[in-house]
Amino acid sequence: MSFDLFIECIKLWWDPVYSSWMFFALFLPVVILVYSILDSRKRPYVLLFSSWFFFISLSGLLFTVHLAETVLTWRMGLMISKVSGDKSLKRKERNAKKKRILVTGIVLMIAVLFFLKYLDFTGSNIVRILNIFRIPCEWKMLNIVAPVGISYFTLEAVSYLTEVYWENIEAEKQYMRVALFMGFFPKLIEGPISRFSDASDTLFAGMPVDYENLTRGYQRILLGLFKKMLIADHLAPAVDIVYKWEEKAGSVALYAAIIFTIQEYMDFAGSIDIVIGAARIFGVNLKENFRQPFFAKNASDFWHRWHITLGTFFRDYIFYPVSVNKTVMKLTKKVKDRFGAEAGRLTAPSIAIFAVWICNGIWHGPKWNYIFYGIYYFVWIFIENIFEKPFLSLLSKLKLTESSVSVRVFRFIKLFIIVITGEMFFRAESMSTAFEMFKYVFTDFDLHELVKHLGDMGMDFHDYVTVIVAFILIIILSILKELEVPYRKAFMSLPRPLRWTVWYILIMTIVIFGAYGSGYDAAGMIYAKF
Repeated sequence: MSFDLFIECIKLWWDPVYSSWMFFALFLPVVILVYSILDSRKRPYVLLFSSWFFFISLSGLLFTVHLAETVLTWRMGLMISKVSGDKSLKRKERNAKKKRILVTGIVLMIAVLFFLKYLDFTGSNIVRILNIFRIPCEWKMLNIVAPVGISYFTLEAVSYLTEVYWENIEAEKQYMRVALFMGFFPKLIEGPISRFSDASDTLFAGMPVDYENLTRGYQRILLGLFKKMLIADHLAPAVDIVYKWEEKAGSVALYAAIIFTIQEYMDFAGSIDIVIGAARIFGVNLKENFRQPFFAKNASDFWHRWHITLGTFFRDYIFYPVSVNKTVMKLTKKVKDRFGAEAGRLTAPSIAIFAVWICNGIWHGPKWNYIFYGIYYFVWIFIENIFEKPFLSLLSKLKLTESSVSVRVFRFIKLFIIVITGEMFFRAESMSTAFEMFKYVFTDFDLHELVKHLGDMGMDFHDYVTVIVAFILIIILSILKELEVPYRKAFMSLPRPLRWTVWYILIMTIVIFGAYGSGYDAAGMIYAKF
């Protein structure tokens, strides 16, 4: 039997994605069973081989890319560690040699990522530029396919090597530990992006599956399925339709941006709930990736709450190194001498933030919309940094505080406009389409056009009711979390029959009202493609 035929046979009986019933009702229980009957030393191997099976069922032979990258990360880490311990070398020589190994490892991994994800995009755009200057050439699209999760496990590899280089951690001597860290199946598709130091405490411990972890893990999974299947998956067909709507109307463009923002958040946050819940079952604690982002006070705070682990990665491995770069520091001094202390204070952070947001845009994929999206948020954060002090001074004069209701409402409306506009550009098929949608919001805003066609936009009355009710419940839960109300403690104090009744009602709600059938991409995950 050929390898491709083997993969097709696997796909006939199981759908390897987090929101499919086969994942949490078949695959996960089988892994839990095998994991539980073996001793603690063998349990990490169960997680590793389960992760490899999961990866192969998703990406087939492209699994070899992941395998090669884990071997490269493991070996490069050992090489860096060996140089760190070589006392025969002078400190300067030792640091230089370590840096060469680090740079080589990172360049090789970024080169693989570039070849698989960005080569066609880069080549076609270079050809366009050359054609503008009347240099005749063409680019034949290669249509290379990348393995799932490559953007996530590549960043984890970069993090691992950098931490070893900084001597924050020791290089792992066992290959299987590095392989499990980079390929652990719950976080393989959509993250969260982990550090080795965060994962090593629980990932390799082989802790038994106890009642607390099992119940809390499956409860988190149910919450994720609720967000994804009752909200995101119901909105998915409507988002696809309205972004291709032929009749030009600003109300439809705004509606498209709003429902996509809700879909994206519920899809990603729901998937992360499933991921964290699945890991929790095995006693593995993964980092939270969301913290009520729409309660943020500004664009910068929004990104401290949305996709937290990606923001943390960029902060630690791009923002800080760029901020203290010698060239940047020299430029900062020149700006300070010429334009004053305030301009100097903003120079280094602004350059670093620009680097972060360019990388953020590119990380999302080979598309100009994503690059524009990164620049868009850089501009907003730059503006907010400039006006933050004058704004706080104005509040003081008006005898208001940041916690005043009027200030919080103003900030919410401002953030809502920033986020919705950004998502409009992020989701649009092209930059020209995005600018056209944005223009029609101001030049042809006909609310009647939207109301008239609501029933033709991929959702019927039952879909709208399901989404609205589910969304209200999630908002209430988010408000309680933001206010730090101990709602879980109160819930757990209820009699056990009542608690189980609530969970069974939640399960039946997902089964009955979840999005299924033709027209629904119930298995699709937005952030998996990044």
